[in-house]
Amino acid sequence: MIFDLNIINTPTSERVSLNILSMIPHSFGRIIAIIDTGSPKTIISAKDVYMLKLPVKNFKSTRPIRGFGKGSVPAREIEKFVFVIKSRDGQIKKIEMPVNIIDIYELNKQPADVRDHAYKIESVIGLDFLRNLNLKLVIDLKNNTAYLEEI
Repeated sequence: MIFDLNIINTPTSERVSLNILSMIPHSFGRIIAIIDTGSPKTIISAKDVYMLKLPVKNFKSTRPIRGFGKGSVPAREIEKFVFVIKSRDGQIKKIEMPVNIIDIYELNKQPADVRDHAYKIESVIGLDFLRNLNLKLVIDLKNNTAYLEEI
């Protein structure tokens, strides 16, 4: 299966993203996640945690996430985050995998500049996603195409 990615051009950056749909009970919603080959883990951002109304306190604490904004941000781990992605030909692939989420309750105790910056950062698809799902990442900027392909 092939899963198309979006190439997002802004005046200051170029990013490649994937649309995913959260299937956590009572937390359904669309997430636009940036593909980040420098991140070992998939991370659900503070704004997406808030939007999905994820029950943060129900998940176990994990090490703070470094390099995600200014300094580090508090995090928790969902052992089986359930979401779906849609293939180029319309097939739905259900995925269950561990992800880190930003602990918005602890984040909101941080200084305003740290908190405000963290809420601007997008969710991230990390290398764990590509590795666990046996996906090949293809980016052709010359032809403005990007996709994930099962191998």
